[in-house]
Amino acid sequence: MVLALLAAPGPAGLAVPAWSAAPALARQPGAAQPVPPQPIPPPPAPPARPPAAQEREAVVANELGLPLRELYIAPAGSVEQGPDRLGDDMLPTGAALRVPLGRQRLCLFDLRVVLADGSAEEKRGVDLCRNSRVTFGDPSAPLREATVVNDTDLAMRELYAMPSGAPGRGPDRLGAETVPPEATTRLRLGRARECVFDLTAVFEDDTVEERRRVDLCRQSRVTFGDPSIPWREAEIANGAGRAIRNLYAGTGPGGRPGTERPGAERPAGERPEGAGWGHDRLGPVMVEPGTTFRLRLRSRACQVDLRVVYDDETAEEKRAADLCAGAPILFDGSTIPRPPERAFTLVNRHGAPVQEVYASATDDTDWGEDRLSPAPLERGARAELVMRSACEIDLRIVFGNGGAEERRGVNICENALIVLRPGWVLAERLDQGAGALEQGPPREGSVRFRNNGPAPLVELYADPVGAPRGPDRLGSTVLGRGETLDFVPPEGVGCTGHLRAVFRDGREVDRPRFDLCSGTEVALP
Repeated sequence: MVLALLAAPGPAGLAVPAWSAAPALARQPGAAQPVPPQPIPPPPAPPARPPAAQEREAVVANELGLPLRELYIAPAGSVEQGPDRLGDDMLPTGAALRVPLGRQRLCLFDLRVVLADGSAEEKRGVDLCRNSRVTFGDPSAPLREATVVNDTDLAMRELYAMPSGAPGRGPDRLGAETVPPEATTRLRLGRARECVFDLTAVFEDDTVEERRRVDLCRQSRVTFGDPSIPWREAEIANGAGRAIRNLYAGTGPGGRPGTERPGAERPAGERPEGAGWGHDRLGPVMVEPGTTFRLRLRSRACQVDLRVVYDDETAEEKRAADLCAGAPILFDGSTIPRPPERAFTLVNRHGAPVQEVYASATDDTDWGEDRLSPAPLERGARAELVMRSACEIDLRIVFGNGGAEERRGVNICENALIVLRPGWVLAERLDQGAGALEQGPPREGSVRFRNNGPAPLVELYADPVGAPRGPDRLGSTVLGRGETLDFVPPEGVGCTGHLRAVFRDGREVDRPRFDLCSGTEVALP
């Protein structure tokens, strides 16, 4: 009976499981249950075919309020952004551009645009299969603009504007343009719902001014500079006989007029050595000899410090120049420390005439003019040359056949006599073989000083009568014991001047009304 419940005879004598013959019977407790057979899975589906490549395009609409100057479209996630689709063209605001992308299997693309002011916008993962039109900007947002006024005396070089609280300054809104002094520019920010912006201006002297939290919805005019600082003007006259290349003006701590901070003012004329002078006020302009330049700047004080640099790299300064006096401010080169005139004699002991002689300072980049012109230095002849320079010079002689000889670093203070003979460029002594030579009298309009003192003469001052002590006319030169120096009155001093000489042992010579054009030799002290 028990066996009948578990199994019943099946076809061909095989036992049939009870669950197959009587599925409704209940399971017996403790009895082993048979495992049903697993269904056979269907065969795998063939792999899906990739979508066929189709012509893709993007229609880019510009609603940013500013022209687009660059457009990039690349497959989503690409490292490279691809070529600029605009090339040399611009996409105006309110316009749309159809950009064909060729046959593509892809649908998702990254788009990036650069506006005319340098700012950029991006859209990533755009599905061009669903919608080929991509709009940058919100046409419902208002156009945001402002008038920026440069009320300073310097050109505005850079201008930045970003919504208040945004990180960084953003792009320079001026690009390659500048805003001249007392000029305005139109700042176009495109379509924006923000009203409050931070504006930053950078001027040509690298100073920076900021205007924080400016509400451009209520105030569309933004001024940089301080209108309370008055304008000062003066005529700068060039009487130096050489062109003025640079002009600097300074009263404030940084060298810029009108930049004085309360409690930090420094009166003009008290600028420490090496202090910055700020920006060149001439820009590309050159003030030629005999011409003038109108200097216009903002400054609370009438007195400013002025500095000019001539085209020969020499510089002249006027401390506490009064811009309110109404008189021209003359730069004549009279206060430039210049090396004294030095005379040396050449004797030609070569077998041929010397056609040309060139002598220049060791730091000059060219030889200058022929100092013999128009007559050559014949065989056995002598010639005295006079030049303003330090003691060491470079010397070059040229013969009629084009041959030349040079010697660098000749000390004409120690070698006032130079004999041009075969091998002179390497000779230890330059005065050998000259023969008898007597020193001639001082040149007309000059005076010859001879140091008869027990110590070298280290400083020499020659100034107009009644004027304060000016620059040392010897510079780095020292007039040794027994040595002579031919001295020509400096520009602006005249023949009668106040002479002061200082020796190394501290002794001083003071001659208030001295004839600097006597043409005689004067012993000092």
